[in-house]
Amino acid sequence: MYKAKVLENRELSSSIYSLVLSAEPSLLANFLPGQFVKIKVSSSFDPLLPRPFTVHAIHDSAFEILYQVVGRGTKAMTRLKPGDEVEFFGPLGNPFPRIEGPYLACAGGVGVAGFGYLCQGLKPEFSLPAKLLYGARTSAQLVKLDFFSAFVPVEVATDDGSLGLKGTVADLLLAELNKKSYQAILACGPKPMLKALAELGRTHGVKTFLVLETLLACGTGYCLGCAVPSRQGGYFKLCVDGPTFDAEEIDLEFLR
Repeated sequence: MYKAKVLENRELSSSIYSLVLSAEPSLLANFLPGQFVKIKVSSSFDPLLPRPFTVHAIHDSAFEILYQVVGRGTKAMTRLKPGDEVEFFGPLGNPFPRIEGPYLACAGGVGVAGFGYLCQGLKPEFSLPAKLLYGARTSAQLVKLDFFSAFVPVEVATDDGSLGLKGTVADLLLAELNKKSYQAILACGPKPMLKALAELGRTHGVKTFLVLETLLACGTGYCLGCAVPSRQGGYFKLCVDGPTFDAEEIDLEFLR
């Protein structure tokens, strides 16, 4: 476990927050796009387990995560103030695959968090996506648009049509695949969205990588609580085999 000071904790939109934590540059140098950390927000036993969060961005002697308030753990995080101390361990999991040739990053809701560090371009071995396709229910839930637009072209969709295309990320992806040829799709977001994008990728013959989430306790592969069913039978462990998987390797029924 490492100790970190809270540098900033601010609400970006209804229920979505940005948390910036201090860290030694020597540790930050080990972080790769697509990996995650586990953060323990309280010295008490409630909540008992650290919560997993993808590394959203790297700053000078600090890293940033985005989180959405969904339960006791994330609710407790909203009360953190600059100067407070938390514990974390990581980086955990595997980084994103190295993709050669143009590819699309597709994000739904707070799933966009995972693409910040990638789009910063701080690790040259990870090429930038040709475009970020980003969707949410409403414009108020589209966060960090200026941040992402500074690095890559961004197209957005909202369910209610309040910004960008009235529709979904799948609609954006279908239009893009009908216009140009891409080597791969890299997607993070709600399970139904991931399933729809995987099916679109298969239909168009484009390799699709899915960044998955599930219940995750230990983060090191011992508890077997983050099992992801394989298409060939058996299971992957999300924390050590993922969190990014080739869509052809997993049982897509997991994404119902």
